[in-house]
Amino acid sequence: MSMLNLKTGVRQKGFTLIEMSIVLVIIGLIIGGILKGQEIIESSRQKNLVTQVDATRAAVNTFVDRYGSLPGDYTFNARLSANAAVTAGNGNGVVGAAVATAALVGSTDTSGAGENNQFFVHMAAAKLIDGVTIVAAPPAATFGEGSPLPAVAIPGAGNSLVYGLYNTSNEPRSAHWLRIHKTANGSPTAALSPRQAYELDRKVDDGLPAEGVWRSGQDAANCGQAAGAAYTFLDENVLCTMVTDLIQ
Repeated sequence: MSMLNLKTGVRQKGFTLIEMSIVLVIIGLIIGGILKGQEIIESSRQKNLVTQVDATRAAVNTFVDRYGSLPGDYTFNARLSANAAVTAGNGNGVVGAAVATAALVGSTDTSGAGENNQFFVHMAAAKLIDGVTIVAAPPAATFGEGSPLPAVAIPGAGNSLVYGLYNTSNEPRSAHWLRIHKTANGSPTAALSPRQAYELDRKVDDGLPAEGVWRSGQDAANCGQAAGAAYTFLDENVLCTMVTDLIQ
């Protein structure tokens, strides 16, 4: 064998076990860092969502103190704005028409017009919330700028308001519910996975999908909306909406 062949053989020597172990450790650290980063991002989104909901509650309290009425139900719209998109409510103490449980947690949406839509419009006109646009009705899929419905920290999702009886649990509750979902005008569509919904519910309420002030708002099986059910918290498919009582 020539010296050239001997040198070539030396150059083709593979990795040692120690070198391969170091490479695997580095790869593991990178993957672990990515997963931890995703966990931090998700936790931050949930905290921001709760902060946004709390800010809406605070704005509602301020509106009631200032005008003696719930936003959306307020009859003297001209005191808020001369904008024709700001319309009067009927002053009956309920924002929109009361809906049954099936409409509250199912697919029927009442947020696209009337008092439900004006709930956010009135607060925006009173300069108590921002990040929304005063228009008569929301575009089909838009929250935030360009829509009267506010966006939330969950990508593509936002808030609407519905009043009704949540009666699929041992704790029936009639309330004004802030609903977290996608599809701004039309049937609300899922915005969270059962895992996200469970983590959010567990952090701010009782972790039970059909009880407390945070509840599952979707009747998909893994979202645990039925009485006595639980979130399928290992499911990461986007299946769920959520509702939370406006007045705690």
